[in-house]
Amino acid sequence: MNDASLAEQLRVLRLEATAAIAQRQALAVEARAALIAAMESRLICRPGCEDALAVWGLEPLPEQWTVCADALLSYTRAHADDREAGEQAPFGVPDEVRALDPVVALYPRQVVDVTRLPDRDDQPAVRRYRVTVQVRVQTWATATREAAAHAAARAAMQQHLSTLAAADITLTDLTWHPLDSPDDAPADDTGIDTRSTDGTAPPGDDLAAATAARDAALDALASLVRRIRARAIQALVYDEFGGSQQRIAQRVDGFLTGLGLDALPRVHHVLVVVQLMLTVDAGTAGQACETVRKTMRAVITDGPDEHRPWTGYGWTSAEQASFDQGRWQVPWRHEYEMRLRDQATSADAAATAEALVHASLDGPLAGVSHQLIAVSATVETVVIDPYLDPDRD
Repeated sequence: MNDASLAEQLRVLRLEATAAIAQRQALAVEARAALIAAMESRLICRPGCEDALAVWGLEPLPEQWTVCADALLSYTRAHADDREAGEQAPFGVPDEVRALDPVVALYPRQVVDVTRLPDRDDQPAVRRYRVTVQVRVQTWATATREAAAHAAARAAMQQHLSTLAAADITLTDLTWHPLDSPDDAPADDTGIDTRSTDGTAPPGDDLAAATAARDAALDALASLVRRIRARAIQALVYDEFGGSQQRIAQRVDGFLTGLGLDALPRVHHVLVVVQLMLTVDAGTAGQACETVRKTMRAVITDGPDEHRPWTGYGWTSAEQASFDQGRWQVPWRHEYEMRLRDQATSADAAATAEALVHASLDGPLAGVSHQLIAVSATVETVVIDPYLDPDRD
């Protein structure tokens, strides 16, 4: 392989990796926004939204955080005399603090100093004191993570300091309370360096490394797609929404397709009616009907499973049985309710249903004298499959 050919392969691999990373990032942003919009529209609950974001590995919902610090507050206040100044110093804060936005609360903890200031020539009767108090600072910030909340609180406080200074109020020696986790930024699980986006490989890159990087980017994208899809289907399967199953299924389907993901699987709902006449040996009409019921029990099912995608039930009655040439003729009506996937048209679904019916009857009727009078299949509707599997669908 010559150098030009290798460079071209590296360029293509890097472009594919970069494209996959960009797709994953765009999908993450869109999925998070769509989920939060669904929560704000009350289509889903907050705990369900929080769980989905966690399962998908996306940024959590914003929360209001209380951020605290210790500081020294100094301000000037008028008092009648030294005794009053000392008594009132531990209580209250200047009105200018209460007017700050975002809101800041200051709670005096300990008086550090109360000093009388020189009288002013224009107000000789007013006694002014400089009060310094150790305070607990408390403010609030809305953010997705505690570190971001602290950063927002500090930035807001920096703006407040200039506002307070204009009113001859100082807040110094700010000591913010430590974080619970010093590094709680979300991890980048792609494991790929995306700094180079021009398709050129830096010195030292080799084909194996570039291929591994491309594959890792594609795997990360596919993993996010699977997690989004599986969690959405899980919510539908376990009825986390409440209400009409098909109506909710359509909303989930719209959520997935709105993100550019595949739609939920559709099924043709098919009703198949089978008319049979079985000939059996029995002493009475009732015994003949019981023999037929035992024969047909193999194709009676309460619900679909992996091997038999239908619900099947049938019946007869002794009044319908007739005795002819020493044997009983017993009519049997059997109905199959099927939900068939992967059918291009209703005609295909009807043909597939009839073929499944014939196959299901071959075993139970083997060696039994019978006549298959009629098999008719009718496609009732085409709907989202009500039997979804989060791991496979």
